[in-house]
Amino acid sequence: MSWDIYIQDLPDVPTIHQVPEDFRPRPIGDRASLLAGIKELLPAADVVDNDWVFVKHGGIDLSIQLHLEQGDEVRYMVVHVHGGDQSASAVAALLRHLGLRAHDTATGDLFDGSSLDESL
Repeated sequence: MSWDIYIQDLPDVPTIHQVPEDFRPRPIGDRASLLAGIKELLPAADVVDNDWVFVKHGGIDLSIQLHLEQGDEVRYMVVHVHGGDQSASAVAALLRHLGLRAHDTATGDLFDGSSLDESL
C-alpha cells in the first residue's frame, strides 16, 4: 500500500477540519537545512537533484519531494510512502525531528504517528 503525506506549515489544531479557512501556510525552511535534518535522522537517505530524497533501508521505503517557493525556500514536502513496515514510524520521527506537522492523504486528517514505534 502506498500513500502521500504532505509536510507543511500547519496551525496547532487537533484536526485538519479546524484549520481556519483564511490560514495561509508559510515556507517550512530552507532546502539545505531541511536536507541536513533528513540526513541527520535518516543517514541512508539518498539526495538526488537537491529536490528529491530516497530512503530504502531497514523496513523504510520512502521518497520525499521538496517543493520550492523562491530560491531555496521550501514551501512544503511530500512524502511518498511506498511500503515498508517502518516507513510510518520514520515519517513520525522526521516530523518530530524537524518540528513540523503533516496532512495524511490516507486518513484525510493530520498525520498522527504518536502510537507508532518510533525507534529507528
